[in-house]
Amino acid sequence: MQKHLIMALIAIILGSLLMIAYSTVEASLEIDAEKIDTFISEEMSTSRVPGLALGIVENGEIVYLQGYGYVGRDRETTPQTPFMIGSVSKSFTAVAAMQLHEEGKLNLDAPVKEYLPWFEMDGNFDVSEMTVHHLLVQTSGIPMTAGYTQIAESSTLALGEEVRALKEVALVHSPGDAYIYSNANFIILSLIIEEVTETGYTGHVQDEIFNPLGMDNSFLNREDGEENGLSDGHIKWFGIPRATDVQYLENSLAAGFIIASAEDMSRYILMHLGEGSYQGATLLSQDGVAELHRPGQVRQGTTEYAMGLVAREQDDQTLIMHDGMIQGFNSGMVFSPEKQWGVIVLTNMSSQLEMPAMNIALGVADILQDKTPGSNARTWSMVYLGGLFLFLILIIMNLRSLILLPSRWLIRIKDNYPRGFIPILGRLVLPVGLELIFPYLVFIMIPSGAGFPVWNLFALFHPDLVYMLLLLAALLLIKALLRIYLLFRIRSN
Repeated sequence: MQKHLIMALIAIILGSLLMIAYSTVEASLEIDAEKIDTFISEEMSTSRVPGLALGIVENGEIVYLQGYGYVGRDRETTPQTPFMIGSVSKSFTAVAAMQLHEEGKLNLDAPVKEYLPWFEMDGNFDVSEMTVHHLLVQTSGIPMTAGYTQIAESSTLALGEEVRALKEVALVHSPGDAYIYSNANFIILSLIIEEVTETGYTGHVQDEIFNPLGMDNSFLNREDGEENGLSDGHIKWFGIPRATDVQYLENSLAAGFIIASAEDMSRYILMHLGEGSYQGATLLSQDGVAELHRPGQVRQGTTEYAMGLVAREQDDQTLIMHDGMIQGFNSGMVFSPEKQWGVIVLTNMSSQLEMPAMNIALGVADILQDKTPGSNARTWSMVYLGGLFLFLILIIMNLRSLILLPSRWLIRIKDNYPRGFIPILGRLVLPVGLELIFPYLVFIMIPSGAGFPVWNLFALFHPDLVYMLLLLAALLLIKALLRIYLLFRIRSN
C-alpha cells in the first residue's frame, strides 16, 4: 500500500512538472500579433514600403508568418512570396563553405591560391597570404570599392572573369590585419566552391541547403524566381515607390542575389538555432555552426563580423544578424542562439538612406522581448525628403539666376566695372570660383576619389536625388562659364 502511494505521489509530481514545463513552452511561444502588425504597418507607412513578408521563430518552431502590402499589380504579399535577399546571401555562402570544410573538400585555413593558383591582385601586399577564412570574415585586404564596381557597372562578366579582373585592384592592407566589407570576398568564395564541388555553387546550395530545409520557394536564378512569383522590386521617385526592372548580377549570386521567401528563411534560421539541424536534417555540426557565428575581426564597439554574419553583444545575449540591400529589395535577419528566437523581414523596396528592413526586424525582436520597439524610420524619411526639397530649391534658384545673368548681372558689371585687385576678386573671380567648386566635386573629385562609378551606383537606389544633384552641378557649371563669356565680351568691347 505504501509502495503504491509513493508511486502515485511520484506520478503526480512528474505530471505536474510536465504540465509546468509544457505551459512554460506554450507561454514563451505566445506573441502579441496585434502589436507586431501595428508596428510593421506604421513603419511601412512611414517609409512607404509597398510589400513586406515577416517570419518569426522561437524554440525550434515557426511561430508567426505574415505578409503585408503588395508585391506587384494585383498581387498581395504572402510568407511564400520570393524576394531577392541581398547580402543575407553571404550567410548561405558561408554555410556552404563550412559544409565543404567538414567534408574535407575545403580547408578554411588554406591560401586562396591553393584553389585558384592563377589568382593575383595588385599592390604592395602579398596575395599569397590570403586564406579562405580571410574571405569569410572580410579581412582579406580587398577594398570595399572592388565589390561596388561590378554593381555600378552592371557587370555581365562570367564568374571566373570577374575574379580574374581583380588583378587590377590593389590590396589596401595585408590579409588578416583589418576588417573591410567587400562583396568581392564572397564572389571569390563562390568560385572556390565551384572548383571543389562537382555540382558547382548553385548545385551545392540547392542540394545541400535548400532541399534539406524544404526551401521550395527559394531560387538561385532570376528566371526561376519570376516563374514562381518573385516580388517586383521598387525604388522611390520623389517619395513614391515605383516598380522597376531591377538589376540582377549572376556573377554576384553568392554575395547578394539569392532569392528566398520569409517562410523558407524562417526554416534557415531554425537550422542555425538548432546548431546545424532542422527537423531531422543535419546540415552542419554544432562546432561548425559555432564557428560560423564566431567573430573574425572587431569592427567597432560591440559589433563584429563573423562568417557571412554579424555578431553583436546586446544586453545579456549575442545577436547574430545580417541585412541585405540590392536595387529594389531590402532584407533583415536577426536571431539569438541563447534565447532561441529569430526574425526575418523581407521588403520589396530599396533605399540607401532608409534601409527599413533591419530596423523593423530589430523592432519586432524588441516586441518579442517585451520591450518598446525602437524606430528611426521617420528621421531617415525626413532626411530623404529634406534632400529632395533642398535640391529642388537650389535648382530653381540657380535656374532663375542663370536666366537673369545676361541682363541683371551683366548690366551691373557694365555700369560699375570693378577696379583694383580686391574689387575684381570679390565681384568677378570669387563668384566664378564658387560656382566651379561644386561641379568639380561632383564631376571630377568624388568619382576619382571613390575609384568606381559612384553616381551610377547611387542612381540604382536614389535616381531622383542623383539626377537632381547632377542637374544642380551642371547648372552651376553653365553659370560659371557664362559669367566668363560675358566678362570677355565686356573686355572686348
